[in-house]
Amino acid sequence: MSDPKIFLHKDFTHVYKPIMQFNKNRTEFVHQWYPFVEGYSKEFITNIIEEIDYEPQFALDPFAGSGTTPVELQEMGINCYSFEVSPFMHLLATVKLERGYNLHDFINYHITVGQFLNGVLQPIRKFLSPPIEQSFQPRKGKSKWVFDVGVMNGILDIKYAISLVPDEKYRKLFSIALASILLDVSNVYRNGKCLSYKEDWNKRKIKRREVHKKFLDKLSNLIQPDIEKLETIESTVENLQYCIHGDVRNSISQIPNGSIDLVITSPPYLNSRDYTDIYLAELWILDLVKNYEELKQLRHNTFISHVQVKHGEINALEIPELKRVLNELNGKKVEMWNDDLPIMIKGYFKDMDNLFDQLKLKMHPDKKVFFNVANSAYYGVEIKVDEIVSAIAETHGFTINEIREARQLKPSSQQKETIKSLRESVIVMTSP
Repeated sequence: MSDPKIFLHKDFTHVYKPIMQFNKNRTEFVHQWYPFVEGYSKEFITNIIEEIDYEPQFALDPFAGSGTTPVELQEMGINCYSFEVSPFMHLLATVKLERGYNLHDFINYHITVGQFLNGVLQPIRKFLSPPIEQSFQPRKGKSKWVFDVGVMNGILDIKYAISLVPDEKYRKLFSIALASILLDVSNVYRNGKCLSYKEDWNKRKIKRREVHKKFLDKLSNLIQPDIEKLETIESTVENLQYCIHGDVRNSISQIPNGSIDLVITSPPYLNSRDYTDIYLAELWILDLVKNYEELKQLRHNTFISHVQVKHGEINALEIPELKRVLNELNGKKVEMWNDDLPIMIKGYFKDMDNLFDQLKLKMHPDKKVFFNVANSAYYGVEIKVDEIVSAIAETHGFTINEIREARQLKPSSQQKETIKSLRESVIVMTSP
């Protein structure tokens, strides 16, 4: 086996550490509409635009997530194609990119919704049924559930009230406001890779009217001030809302070849985290998945980074660092909690290979890519994702300028005895 390629590493923690967390967006214009956990802050985008020595015409984010990249570039007057496979994240990004809101209409629809929710409580389950997801409601033989009966009734009230709004863009906006309160009124919280039950969850009693109030307060206190501000902003870009709902691996062909002159993105990390699990409440409550077959298909359509889907055997790329990782993990098979971990790792980098094969066609020559990834570890074997991705990009003609260390992340509890921290990086490269 040949030696792994040596790349130039630079310590950028002084620049990136303060701006690589979405938490900074929690009180920011438009971004505050939904408390997204993963992703970088708006400052990461502005930092890049200030750094590059040209004015991009069309940028690309293949993994839009909550839409931070396209939203911020839109504010700067830069067109941005983006892709998102999750129907919830696509909805969130689309709602944040919308610039056709009107304060007068928003207030009128807010009043319509509020009148219904503040009126006489209705037998709501005669009009709407809860999602079929079995963990959401108390059931015979179940000792835990995500939503109490009164809370679910409050959620259904809100869904029905939203359906009374005639304008689709406001229905979508109000749906994001509903999504933003779901975990607050539930019995669970996001805990890394899954939803976990809150301490003393069965002693917490949230009333139906409290659910309504949280929703209406969200509209009044967070969203309405931003709608008011949006009316004062005159956009300078024509085709702003080009967030494509779909798997970038199959959908990127829609972008004209040679049209992209900047890529800023953060793909799913190789941490076996299934985002369909983490955002189950939003997907089911907003009717973005209606049955288990649709949920299964969504998992199949995501970038390979978890073991929830069987992919069959996948051939490993001929990348020395990847071969090293797979050889080391091969000796740990007896310990593995899931035999598909090596397949997941091979599939992840195979998907990366396909992505860069497309990017070289879509990009204008000599333009920049900022690629945010994080290293991972399984059974004491560190996977240098940034170096493997860099090696893959090189095989497609990209020049790796440097790998910037953004910050150090804590490994999982299973790894921390042998691996103290994992590098999160921004790979800076130039298109062929």
